Amino acid sequence: MRASVLFSGAATLLALAGCKTTAPGEVSQTGGVTSTGGQYQSGGGGGGSGGSAGGGGITSSGGTTTAGGTTGSGDTTSSGGAVTTGGTRSSGGNGASGGTTVTASTTSSGGKQGTGGATASGGTTVTAGTTSSGGQQGTGGATARGGATASGGTTASGGTTGGGGQTGTDTAPSSYQGPCDVVSGGCAEAYGVARAMTASYTGPLLQLTRLDKTTLDIGQTSDHKADMTTWSAFCSGAQSNCLVAKIYAQIHKGSNDLLPAVWKATYGPDCGAGGTACAAKFTIETATGLPILTTVAPQEYALSGDNYATGINGGSKAIGIMYNGKPVPNQVYCCGTFGLTHKHDGSDTYGTDFMAALAYGWRDSGGCCIAVNCSKNNTYCVGAEEEENNDLADYGSSPVENAMVVTQFDPNPTSTHGTVISYLNGTQMFSHSPPAPLSRGSNYPINASTAIHLGGGGDLSQPDPVLMREALITNNVMSASEVTAMKANLVAFYSSLKFP
Repeated sequence: MRASVLFSGAATLLALAGCKTTAPGEVSQTGGVTSTGGQYQSGGGGGGSGGSAGGGGITSSGGTTTAGGTTGSGDTTSSGGAVTTGGTRSSGGNGASGGTTVTASTTSSGGKQGTGGATASGGTTVTAGTTSSGGQQGTGGATARGGATASGGTTASGGTTGGGGQTGTDTAPSSYQGPCDVVSGGCAEAYGVARAMTASYTGPLLQLTRLDKTTLDIGQTSDHKADMTTWSAFCSGAQSNCLVAKIYAQIHKGSNDLLPAVWKATYGPDCGAGGTACAAKFTIETATGLPILTTVAPQEYALSGDNYATGINGGSKAIGIMYNGKPVPNQVYCCGTFGLTHKHDGSDTYGTDFMAALAYGWRDSGGCCIAVNCSKNNTYCVGAEEEENNDLADYGSSPVENAMVVTQFDPNPTSTHGTVISYLNGTQMFSHSPPAPLSRGSNYPINASTAIHLGGGGDLSQPDPVLMREALITNNVMSASEVTAMKANLVAFYSSLKFP
């Protein structure tokens, strides 16, 4: 866009925020098994070191407590109710159902470890210190599904480590979902300075730099939030000492990473000093305690060399964009905040931008170079910037607290040149053909290029201040139900924020 920028207000940066016991008068049983009938063993399969006691075979009637491989006393009654007659047969009770037979007072070979936490099945024969696992087999010291921790997994008294001593494998999968995980077609590209946009992405979210040009990657915690434990030492305790040197692409890392602009745009601004001349200061959102990208003119981002993106639809194919951030109060600007465009030095051809727009007012009463603005000079509006056209809808005279803007282009509707569909916080604002340029008498088609620009309008010539947490691009049109699911995902993750 060639319009100049008029600031009627300023963006507000958000500040920071086994003991072994041998009973007399009996053959030593180094791996003797206690079948638990569904309870958990305390090493009953062989020589575990005690721990959480199972229901059967814990205390022998002679007063000796079996502690995972402890020698049982002769002719004792286990606490589970199984009576051992001469060490020959356990009978019913809390032992194995149907009377599990243990070979008479046989010393287990080398103390073979039982597989802790296994449930013996009725009538199964157990041989010399080996627990049969008629139910689901626990794996050593892992927590069995019943909830109690089996104590198997220590060295049996015979000196051999039993097979139950392996790491448990019953681990529940991660329940985390990012916005890209609730869209059926996934994301073509995604950026998030506060979190991972998909559970499969485990890399860094952004990179910080200082004046000495050293850098620090901000990674993720185990729950996929930005790791906020390292920035303070790196930035000497002050956010303003650091700049955002990179925003990592989470789908095509490397090729689609966003960097500060380093060129002089045809109509301004001049970022030709290179490096971080047009980089945003590192900012932490007080309400969430997580990063929020905060730009003011002329801070803006694009791919290295303003290259075209990898893996993203261009031309007149289906496009979906989601932008999550805060409106900048009373900031009048021309164009979009994030999306697909021509390069900064490309020609201003109608329809070659497709960017999410989160705007306020108009530039002048005639709209200057823009065919469609907010309908009034003191209202907020949302929609799409389409190179020499802004396809917007008003939503009021006060900014919403937080905005999830979804702007999409559907190339296959009934209209001649496709349909633009926009949502604000899950509510559809409009669905219609792109507007006609002032010099045209009919709708003009979308023909978006695939350079990605953030905070600089379509051609990076009108820096548009942003307060951005995350954004994504899809190669398909998201359904209304998917938009609803994305909003629910945001509300669940950013529980301290409101998306009215």
